[in-house]
Amino acid sequence: MSGHRLISIVTTRAAKLLGWLSSLTLVVIMATTFTDVIGRTFFGRALVGTVEVVELLMGVLVFSALALTEIHRRHIAVETFQSLFPQPVKRLSVIVNLILAVSITALLARQLIIKTVEILQEQEYTQILEIPYWPTAIVMSAGIVLLLLVLFLRLINALFNVNDDDSSNGSPS
Repeated sequence: MSGHRLISIVTTRAAKLLGWLSSLTLVVIMATTFTDVIGRTFFGRALVGTVEVVELLMGVLVFSALALTEIHRRHIAVETFQSLFPQPVKRLSVIVNLILAVSITALLARQLIIKTVEILQEQEYTQILEIPYWPTAIVMSAGIVLLLLVLFLRLINALFNVNDDDSSNGSPS
């Protein structure tokens, strides 16, 4: 088994694991919000710290779903003119877009990792419930690094598999 294929398999499995975390996180957000609304509506009391909990969980939700969403190509894509281009121009367009995506995601990942290190060093936590930020920051960093790896694998496929259908639609494997 080639190194590229092994990395692709490990990346896909990690993305699926984070996808399950994202699904579980969504359920917890919905349950928390539901409980808060019921408490405010019927008992006149809100659930303390709902905003803090939901804010932290939203970071986990979004960043843990990015890589899996990219693997399955479920992002919004606008391909207005691409169908009009000949195949070599389409391929070049895919490569340029992937280079831009990898570059921007790498910059975002770098900044998020720097912020995560700061959060760990300063032991930051929420104001009301005093929940530490670091677990959320670590999951967010892992999610964006995994997205970066998926995009990088797609770029390698697009560069070296000229006639491979996977490289044109960008799947990492």
